[in-house]
Amino acid sequence: MIKTDCVNFPLDRPCKAHKSTGIKCSSCRKYRPFNKDGKGKILVIKLGAMGDVLRTTFILEGLKNRYPKCRITWIVAKGSESVLEGNPYIDRIWPFDLGIFKLLVSEKFDTVINLDLSPESLSLAGLAFTNMKIGYWIDESRRILCSNNAAKIWLEMSGNDRKKKENKHTYQYWMSKIIGLKRSDYEIFVPLRTNSVRKAKVFLKKHGLRNGIVVGINPGAGKRWRLKKWTDRGFIEIINRLSKNKIKVLLFGGPEEKNLIKKLVRKTGNRAISTGTDNSIPDFFALLDLCDIVICGDTLALHAALGLKKKVIAIFGPTSAPEIEMYDRGRKVVSPASCVCCYDPLCKKHPTCMDRISAEIVWNSFQTLLKE
Repeated sequence: MIKTDCVNFPLDRPCKAHKSTGIKCSSCRKYRPFNKDGKGKILVIKLGAMGDVLRTTFILEGLKNRYPKCRITWIVAKGSESVLEGNPYIDRIWPFDLGIFKLLVSEKFDTVINLDLSPESLSLAGLAFTNMKIGYWIDESRRILCSNNAAKIWLEMSGNDRKKKENKHTYQYWMSKIIGLKRSDYEIFVPLRTNSVRKAKVFLKKHGLRNGIVVGINPGAGKRWRLKKWTDRGFIEIINRLSKNKIKVLLFGGPEEKNLIKKLVRKTGNRAISTGTDNSIPDFFALLDLCDIVICGDTLALHAALGLKKKVIAIFGPTSAPEIEMYDRGRKVVSPASCVCCYDPLCKKHPTCMDRISAEIVWNSFQTLLKE
């Protein structure tokens, strides 16, 4: 008799113990039955972009307050684990790869929370063994099932541009309603690794950043939403104004922004300092922590800066400004264009919504924030 409930049995082939020794299930000492009791174990499924994953970490403190003895496992897109590693609220991080299915069938959870609407996330939520599902999952008819009315409203907004634009509540507000948390103002958690902090301190000393105000600028917008990027002209003017006021400027970006960063440094006469475009995520977080104020678009840097409790000026055009929780630490600069929050990846309008945001508006927001 094969003990198919053993977590070491891969279901479709002999287990490693049998392959290596020929041992039978009846006499195997490595037999470990599937745990039917998922009490206290919570599975969070959030694959999305790094910034989306990072901002969702606000739910963790609320979950731990509600269920003090719970153990939290988080399934995240492979390659995005670094935004979660070192988070004290997470007990296990499972990267989404082929091995995830073996993990899912080997354990039962008390609660599965899926806040993603991607096909992969919906399928994972449907496959997980649990007595309680929160958020979204899919049935055999390809219908998305919602756990409560708040989840239904968020689903409708996700599939309807008009309702998305009409929304006046933050992402944190809606996710808290879906999960059932009493508060929505729990903080985003940004892990800081000791080695990365050490390297950031070396960078700080090398560039003489110990005294005075340091402003970080993240001018990019990533591959998917290039229209979220503000103009090069605007960033150049802001850098020049900051420099004239003896404020140090650090530029942040990834490999895709390499040429952009070089351009901004060159066009401003080396008034801005590049932090490099090949930093690991932990190094990026530690360098961002050197800043007093961060100017950026709706990107990973925005959520990271807020999690690090920095003052932030966030620039919005095609995405929703009301959806972003600023934690009373910043200012939102929203394009005056009537078509804002269109969520279109391409735009045929000239000037675009981001072109219509002047450097003067951003500078005035900076000065106001500086006084607070």
